[in-house]
Amino acid sequence: MLGRYTLLINPPLINGVAFTRQGRCQEREEVLGTTKPPYTPALLGSLLRNAGCDVRLIDATAERLTIDDVIARLDADGFRPTLIVFPSTTPTLQADAEAMALLKQRYQAPIFCFGPHASTSAAESMARAEPVDGMFVGEPEDGVLQLAALESIERLGDVASLTWRRDGAVVPHRAHGTFSGFADMPYPAWDLVALERYALPLVNKPYVIVETSRGCPYTCDFCVAPIHQGHKFRERSAKMLVDEIERGYRERGIEFFYLWGDTVTLNVKAFTAFCDELIARNLPIHWFGNARADNLTDPAFVHRLKRAGCWMLALGIESESDEVRKDMTKRLERQKIQAAFQNMRQAGIKSFAFFIFGYPGETPDTMDHTIEYAVKLDPDFANFYPAVPYPGTALYERCLRDGLLGPAADDWAKMEYSYYLLRSNGLDEQIVMEAINRAKRRFFLRPGYVVRHAGDVARLALTKQAIVWQVLSRTLFGSRVVDTRPAGAPVKAASYR
Repeated sequence: MLGRYTLLINPPLINGVAFTRQGRCQEREEVLGTTKPPYTPALLGSLLRNAGCDVRLIDATAERLTIDDVIARLDADGFRPTLIVFPSTTPTLQADAEAMALLKQRYQAPIFCFGPHASTSAAESMARAEPVDGMFVGEPEDGVLQLAALESIERLGDVASLTWRRDGAVVPHRAHGTFSGFADMPYPAWDLVALERYALPLVNKPYVIVETSRGCPYTCDFCVAPIHQGHKFRERSAKMLVDEIERGYRERGIEFFYLWGDTVTLNVKAFTAFCDELIARNLPIHWFGNARADNLTDPAFVHRLKRAGCWMLALGIESESDEVRKDMTKRLERQKIQAAFQNMRQAGIKSFAFFIFGYPGETPDTMDHTIEYAVKLDPDFANFYPAVPYPGTALYERCLRDGLLGPAADDWAKMEYSYYLLRSNGLDEQIVMEAINRAKRRFFLRPGYVVRHAGDVARLALTKQAIVWQVLSRTLFGSRVVDTRPAGAPVKAASYR
C-alpha cells in the first residue's frame, strides 16, 4: 500500500516568513497575527489512520523546523515515509516544492500536494513545481485516501481528481475532487499537532478549526473558494459540530474555536439550531468566523450568536463604492452593512472588516473614500489588502483580457497581500501600497480608537511582539517586504511609505 507510512507535512518557513496554507487562505502570518492550525492535514491524518495507515503530521512552519530538523525527527522515530503529502499555496508553491524535494530525495518517496493553486491552475502549477509527482484538484480528502490505497505509484491514473506526471508529461485530472464523507467526517487528529504553537491574537490562547460548511453560492470574482470547493453550499449538522467543539474542550482544553466556512451564518435556520445546541450545553467556549453583512441584519439573530459564545465575526466589505462592489460581483447593500455593524456593537460581538484596494477601475479618490468609510463604520478591527489576481479566478481572466497585469504578475511568489501586480487607471504598486499604509494609519491611529482599544493594543504588543513590529515598521516607516522567492530567483525588495 503506497500510503502505508504517510507523512503529512506543512512546509517550513520561507526566508524566515511564516505562511498559512489552509484552504483558500494563503497569507503571511502578519496579516492576521497567527498562522492557522493545519486543519486539513489533521483531518487527513484521522482519515488515513482509520484506513490502516501509519501517519506522522509535522507542521514545520509552526514549529520553526528546517528540512534537516524534519529528517532528524523522522529518523529518530524510525519512520521512513512511503508517501509524502503537503498543503501549498499559489505564492509558496515553488519554495514548498523545493523543500519537499529534499524529503523525496532522502526517503525515495513520492510527493503530492493540494491547495487553491491546483484547483485553479493545475497544469501551470505542475509546470512551476517540477519535483511534485501530483496535485489534487478540488477537495483532497477522497483523492488522498484513494492514493494511499494504491499498490504502487504506477496506478496514479486510478485517482480521478489527481493531476500527475507520466514520463515527464503532465496528465490532467478527470474530475474535481469532492469530499464524499464531509457530512459525517471523523474528529481531526489534533493529537498529532502541537496546538500550543497556535496562539490566537488578543487572548494568546490556542485554538482549533471546526469546519461548519463547504462551498460558496456567491460569485465574487477575486475569490478562489468556489473554484476550490464549488458553489453548492454543504453543511454539517448542529449536533456533530457541537460534539466536536465539546470534545476539543474536554480532551484538549481548547476554549476558542475558529468556525471554518466562507460564510458560516449563511443558513440562518441551521445556524440557529447550532447556536441553540451550544446554549443548551452551556460550554464555556468562544468562537469566531466569517460572515456576510446581509446575514446579520436581524438583531435577535445576532444576539443569539453572542449567547452561543460568538467572540468575533469577520466581514468582507471590500469597498465604499457600490459600483466597485458591483464590478466584483459582490452583492452587498450599504444599508445592510451599516445594520450589521450596529447589531454586532449592540450584542457585544467584536467586528473585523476587510477592504480591497486597487481593484480595476478604482482611482486614488475611490481608495480615499474607502478609507473614510472604514473610519465611519468603525469596526473593532480592519485590514486593507491589495487586489490579488489569483490565477484561475474571474478577476485574473479579466485582467489578462484587458491587459491590466503588470510585468511582475508572472511571479507567483508575489501573488499575496504584500504586493500589487496590476496596472489600472493610473494605479500602480507604489500608489496602491501607499494608500493601504495610509488607511492603516488613518484607521488605527485615531485618538478615539486608541483610547477605546488600549487594552487590545497592549495585549497584542505583549503577545505578538515580532508581528506587531513588522506591521508597524512597514506602515509607519516603509520597511521592506521580506522576499520569499525560491533561492536563485531574481530579488527586488519593495518599500512603501
